[in-house]
Amino acid sequence: VILSQRTWRNLYRNPMLMLTHYAIAILLAVLSGFLFYGLTDDIPGFQNRLGLFFFVLALFGFSTLSSLTVFATERLLFMRERANGYYSPITYFLAKVLFDIIPLRIIPPVIMGSILYPMTGLIPDGPHFFKFILILVLFNLAAAGICLFIGIVCKDNGVASLIGSLVMLFSLLFAGLLLNHNAIPKSALWLQALSIFHYGFEALIVNEVTYLTLVDKKYGLDITVPGATILSSFGFDTQALWPDVMSLATISSVFIVLAFGAMHVLLVERR
Repeated sequence: VILSQRTWRNLYRNPMLMLTHYAIAILLAVLSGFLFYGLTDDIPGFQNRLGLFFFVLALFGFSTLSSLTVFATERLLFMRERANGYYSPITYFLAKVLFDIIPLRIIPPVIMGSILYPMTGLIPDGPHFFKFILILVLFNLAAAGICLFIGIVCKDNGVASLIGSLVMLFSLLFAGLLLNHNAIPKSALWLQALSIFHYGFEALIVNEVTYLTLVDKKYGLDITVPGATILSSFGFDTQALWPDVMSLATISSVFIVLAFGAMHVLLVERR
C-alpha cells in the first residue's frame, strides 16, 4: 500500500505523461474518425479499414515506449531500499506495474476505441465493439510488457529506446499489410509468430471484415466479393480471431514475468 501510494504521488505530481496519453488518445481518435468517417462496404472501404487498424496499432505500439523508463528513474533507489530489506522485489514490481498498466495502458485504448468505433462506422453491434476494445487493450499490454522488459535489461536509456524502436519496427513489418504472409520466406515465418502487430492486426481485420460482403462497381459491372475471400488473398486466417487474442494475452503475461525476473536478477546492489 505504501509503495502504491508513493507511485501514485509521483504520477500525479508529474501529470503530463498521463494527461498526454489521454489527450493524444482523444485527439487522434477524433482526427482518425474524421479522416475515416463512414467506412463503405466496397474495395476502397476495405483498404481504409486496413489503414485505420494499422495506424491505431502503430500509434499504441510506439506510445508504449514510455514504459522503457518506468524503472529507470528509481533504479538506484530500488536497489538501495532492497539492499536494506525494506520490502520484497515482487511488492515493488506490482506497485509500479499496477500504476503504469491501468492509467496508461488500459484506459487510453478504451477512450480511443469508444470514440473511433462509432465515427468510422465499423460493425454497429456490441459483440464486435467489445472484441475491438479487447484486442486494442491486449495489444497495448503486450507492447508495454516488451518495453518494460527492455527498459529493465538495458541500463542506458538511449540504448533501451533504440532497441525498443527497432523491436516495434520489425514487429510492424510482419503485421500483414506491408508484407503478404505468402511472400514471407519459410525460414523467416518464426519472426511473424513473434510479432504482436501480426496478432493485433489480423484479429482486428478478421473481427471486422470476415462476414462483410464488399460490393464495388467497375466498368459498368457490379462486383461482389465476400470479405473472407479478400482476407484469404492477403494471407489472413479467418478463424484466427480468438487464437490471436490468446497469443496477445500470452505474450503480455510472459513479458511481464520476464520483466520481473530481470528486475529480480539484475537490479541488485553490488557491494
